Amino acid sequence: MHASNNHLTKFFLIISGFLIAISILAVYSTTVATEYGAKKDDMQIMSMTHFLKSADWLNDYELQKLGEKVLQAQINTLNITLQNNNNISTTIAAHKQPVYYSLTKYKSYIDMLHADRSVDGSLANLKYNAEIENSTYEKSLASISETSKFITMYELVTILLIIGAGLCGISEITKNKIIGYPGFAVGTFGVIILLLVIFVPSTVVGSQAPNH
Repeated sequence: MHASNNHLTKFFLIISGFLIAISILAVYSTTVATEYGAKKDDMQIMSMTHFLKSADWLNDYELQKLGEKVLQAQINTLNITLQNNNNISTTIAAHKQPVYYSLTKYKSYIDMLHADRSVDGSLANLKYNAEIENSTYEKSLASISETSKFITMYELVTILLIIGAGLCGISEITKNKIIGYPGFAVGTFGVIILLLVIFVPSTVVGSQAPNH
């Protein structure tokens, strides 16, 4: 009987220590999940910023493409005007100068639109900026998805540890050894998942844990 009491005492001492340990780990996993949640919120804001910037650059690109068509139509009209002036008489030569000026200005602007991407405002530059922002937006979505997976895993760990702690606590209070075993099992399962998420996240989430 004395040996049996010692055995029970040792069992409940282990239960007590295990309860303290998984309670601390539950607080840790909750804290990490909260940090990931805050990071996810920031990432979503940045993601939306990149999306809006991409849309703005693309909108500017489409507007410039439309403007190019309008300018080309005006250039064609000015060319026809010059040809007609040349065919009529030299008495209206004075009117040619502003036509030439407008023609040169429009052609210069179109040349700028057709410049390479290093020239601000060119079609290539606008398209490149839109693609860069869109690429960054897509990468941010992938990062948000990964962060969401880690949040889910840490929340799962927290739930398991809380359940384990609850069962162990009941076992200790009621001195019911049978309830202690499920508490050990659930708590240990939570600890194993936590360790995997921390040290080998690729086996659980499929990617490396982002810094938090």
